Amino acid sequence: MIAEIGYLLALPGKEAAFREALREAHSVISRAAGYRGSVFFQSIEESRKFCLVVWWASVEAHMKTFREGPLFPEWRKILNPLMEVEAIKPGVSFGHYTIIAGNGGL
Repeated sequence: MIAEIGYLLALPGKEAAFREALREAHSVISRAAGYRGSVFFQSIEESRKFCLVVWWASVEAHMKTFREGPLFPEWRKILNPLMEVEAIKPGVSFGHYTIIAGNGGL
């Protein structure tokens, strides 16, 4: 199992709407094959910043099955209108990690 960790930035003044959109988008991603669970956070210090931790069976489950499958466009349709899409930097805003100690409550 791997963790996808990512950071998103809501448009100014759209924090509450983005928070609700993430709750809606959660129901989309949770239907993906290889999805194992997730937690979405909102920054306390900077309310426009959000962090997503999604557990996948493998990197392939995320990058191929979800991102190249029919659920990803649905996910993006919910979130894109409320976030700074251009702020997403591949390899910086999102990455894949493996557990090296602890179990994160899993």
